[in-house]
Amino acid sequence: MVNGGGRRGAVLGETPGGDGHAATPGNGNSGRGAAPGSGRLGAASGDDGGPVRGGAGSAGLWLRWSWRDLRARLLLVVALAAVIGEGTGLYAGLTSTSRWRYESYDASFAGLNVHDLRISVDAGATVPRGRLRDVVAALPDPAAVDASAERLMFPTEIEASRPGHKEVLVRGEVVGVDLTARPLVDGISVAAGRALTTADRGRPVGVLDHGFAQANDLPATGTVRISGDREIGYVGEGQSPEYFVLPGEQPGLITQAGFGVLYTSLETAQNLAGEPGAVNDLVLTARPGTDVAALQRQLTAAVAERLPGVSTTITNRDDIASRQIMYDSIESNQALWNALALLVLVGAMFAAFNLVGRVVDAQRREIGIGMALGVPSRMLALRPLLLGLQIGILGVLAGLATGMIITAAMGAMLRDVWPLPDWRTGFQVGVFARAAAVGLLLPLVAAVHPVWRAVRVEPVRAIHASAISGSTRARGRPRRRRGFPLPGGSLARMPARNLARAPRRMLLTALGIAAAITAQVVFTGQLDTFTRTTDAAETELTSTSPDRLRVTLPSVQPVTSPTVTAVTGSPAVRGSDATLALPTRLLGPPGSAPHEPIDTLTYILDVDNRIWSPSITEGSATGGLLLAAKAAHDLGVSVGGTVLLRHPRRAGDGYQTVDTPLRVAGIHSFPVRSVAFLDAADAGSFGLAGLTNVLTVLPAPGYDQLDAMRTLAAVPGVGSVVPATGSIEEIRALLRTFVGILRIAEIAVLLLALLIAYNAMSIAMDERRREQATMLAFGLAPRRVLALAVAESALIGLLGTVIGLVAGYWTLRWTVEVLLADTLPDLGIRAVLSVPTLLTTLLLGVFAVAVAPLLSARRVRRMDVPSTLRVIE
Repeated sequence: MVNGGGRRGAVLGETPGGDGHAATPGNGNSGRGAAPGSGRLGAASGDDGGPVRGGAGSAGLWLRWSWRDLRARLLLVVALAAVIGEGTGLYAGLTSTSRWRYESYDASFAGLNVHDLRISVDAGATVPRGRLRDVVAALPDPAAVDASAERLMFPTEIEASRPGHKEVLVRGEVVGVDLTARPLVDGISVAAGRALTTADRGRPVGVLDHGFAQANDLPATGTVRISGDREIGYVGEGQSPEYFVLPGEQPGLITQAGFGVLYTSLETAQNLAGEPGAVNDLVLTARPGTDVAALQRQLTAAVAERLPGVSTTITNRDDIASRQIMYDSIESNQALWNALALLVLVGAMFAAFNLVGRVVDAQRREIGIGMALGVPSRMLALRPLLLGLQIGILGVLAGLATGMIITAAMGAMLRDVWPLPDWRTGFQVGVFARAAAVGLLLPLVAAVHPVWRAVRVEPVRAIHASAISGSTRARGRPRRRRGFPLPGGSLARMPARNLARAPRRMLLTALGIAAAITAQVVFTGQLDTFTRTTDAAETELTSTSPDRLRVTLPSVQPVTSPTVTAVTGSPAVRGSDATLALPTRLLGPPGSAPHEPIDTLTYILDVDNRIWSPSITEGSATGGLLLAAKAAHDLGVSVGGTVLLRHPRRAGDGYQTVDTPLRVAGIHSFPVRSVAFLDAADAGSFGLAGLTNVLTVLPAPGYDQLDAMRTLAAVPGVGSVVPATGSIEEIRALLRTFVGILRIAEIAVLLLALLIAYNAMSIAMDERRREQATMLAFGLAPRRVLALAVAESALIGLLGTVIGLVAGYWTLRWTVEVLLADTLPDLGIRAVLSVPTLLTTLLLGVFAVAVAPLLSARRVRRMDVPSTLRVIE
């Protein structure tokens, strides 16, 4: 054998000043890494030929040796464990949210005694107090009802502006509840201030909705003004089940700051509405074990008998809009979070496979020496597997810490974005146990393949210095050079040649970086997508007359009615357009396969009006219905096709619901699926000519938007006055939960990408030690050696970034256009990657990877060149 610089030419290099007892295979440094079972000169047995105590079969020696490996690579091991911890911790944090939401929603609804059935009097009508209770008493089995309560509810405008703070003037609702009912159905929680008591009956006080108050930074107590310029004091903030999610103007949208609810006593609500002794709503709960569906049928029959001629709607708990939005979104949201969490976990898995595998590759010469000394392969495999186990244990601990930090941040975000009476964000043992199991297995699985490759190599080839490159090319076979000649001298060409010389290592490193870049692109790209969606909505709504207002009337009225005349003739108005906003349902093309119906709000307007009309991206504005692109896609219809529209039609003094086939004239650019438009000239089948329930108005000179809103809200008969751009806030409110979680995840993924870059380049620098020592021995300055390493890292970073960008874009399209399409069905969202995101990703993928070798500058400058070059050939 060739003497590697030692005095005896032993197989193992000597520890300086020693006799070779604890020599390091391959370099003789500090006595690290001797093959277990070796004697004084590396023999596999004792001097007498018998096995040495503490030899190959000693568990204690293997543990001590693996512990020595861990200490020798402590920073790398910690960084790799942090990669695993980041992946598993983010996975645990994201997948905990669905369990939190189920538990919190169940507790919040149950804690406030949510109703099982509800009777609502239609069209703004009322009945005398007690009439709805009489209906319940007339049931075949009144004892099936556990509790009931009559209410009076009516729309209003709520102003909560304060000097020195932002102006708050929004649409809202007054809910009058029977404070004498026990137990109170659809109770009111108290988040601040005090609750209403029986002493408040008839007094001008109430409780303001907590979500609305929090979104507008209102104090716990204060005063508000409602329509008619009446001042009401509120003594606290609270919530009721029907308003856990505040409804937006458009179907499928929600709001936080743009809709207020004032809970007050039934008597106070009657006084405010000018309807003494009137009610228009009743809620009830059924006794446990009652067939609620059968009870609903009985209630329907009792209403028809006891309230003839009164139009009512009877709904059950599943029809509560807030409940539908909250529960229906859990599974679809979790599918998205699971996909994103899995993406991060796969990135961490691939990084672990790459990095652990390269650590094992770096030990192949030592494994070869062990095989040459006769140590069984299964025993040699223990060393890297034990290292993988240690990394896994550290990764589990890091994942536990990371997961707890992420879940704490997500819990705080959910409480802030979606306030509930009872949020339960406790530690999810099962979720973290699964994540811990994955984190423990990742480095073990990652070590199996490279260990299997290492122990299959012939010892003489494994001992050879080039074995760590992973090449299986026979030494005697000449290498055939291919490719284009590179410019520059030998040193300038060295980074590219190093990569070409070890393509497997280059590709594994690039793919590890690409995995992190892919996750980063998906998370950041979703934020870009949400921003572009809200920007598109804002552009559409502000294309003309951005200061216009929408005045909503409580019912459909003639355009010559006193309320309409008062609004259009107000000194605060310089122009107006009468519109109809009708709740409708799209049923798909007639005669086609059944489609999921789409609830819409169809606006009937003059598309040639000078105030505002929708922009058309395809087709024409007249000749039929204007649909959102998302609605047309979901119904499988294009411009020129026909859809069935279920809508109200005037019939005498009342209305009937009919299905009318309408041609699709065009596609409008507003991204909300639930909004449709129809030119008034094409709406003859509705029988609603000369009627309106929405007025679009422009503020007169001398009136800003807020002044005009105040003036018009004081007009008798006006339901609400809001900026026409209010839907933008509703879209942002719908996306706020996603944006909050994505912001948290984005930070975690960024750290993951940086850790992967550091680990990959640290191992690369470790693999290049002998080459760097050789260059230093030939007189190259350390800064030139580091510059070559930076150039090589930059090339790998560029390759990994390009792969990550391509993979990330297509993964982003899948998550947005497939998963988000189910999660947010009413928004038409297209995947977008902004220029700043692309530049940031390139900077992260190339610059962060390129500068990683500079972290080893101190080691390069202090490198012991002779010791590093002393290896066994």
